Amino acid sequence: MHKNIFIIALTLIAFSVQAQTQSCCSSKATSTKSACCSKSSAANTGSEEPLLENTDKKTLMTEAELKTTPQRPQSTSQSTEIKTEHFRVYGNCSMCEQTIEGSLKNQEGVVLADWDKETDQMTVKYDPNIISLDNIKQKIADVGYDSDTHRAKDEVYNNLHGCCQYERPKKISSDL
Repeated sequence: MHKNIFIIALTLIAFSVQAQTQSCCSSKATSTKSACCSKSSAANTGSEEPLLENTDKKTLMTEAELKTTPQRPQSTSQSTEIKTEHFRVYGNCSMCEQTIEGSLKNQEGVVLADWDKETDQMTVKYDPNIISLDNIKQKIADVGYDSDTHRAKDEVYNNLHGCCQYERPKKISSDL
């Protein structure tokens, strides 16, 4: 009997931790929070840190691995060059962060994808010989998030979770 109670307690604790790490309740756009977020919004000031923040998890492939992993035949005159770019991607919460970064998770040539939900700034390290910045931004738009130059399709944006539906810009740079 005590063994069963112990197992149930551990299961509830594990579920609670998992729910907290995947919560969308840290949304910075309080007006767009869904019903699930509004229950705890009085206690959540938006300043609490995620339980398991580890920037190493965001590194998709180290620069050394990228240089040593045969990705495609290259001529001897072409060296591996890693570029770092920063640009704006619109979003609200931790769920947005997971989706935005996840859109580049298994993308060949992308070394790092890190989106800061407080500043809407995306940092990407990539090999321009394998993938272009334009393609990276399109991958992000394909999952519903506008950047400074690429707009997500309305249908994809409208299918985002309620708390992930950010205030869309009227126009983006490429529309001007």
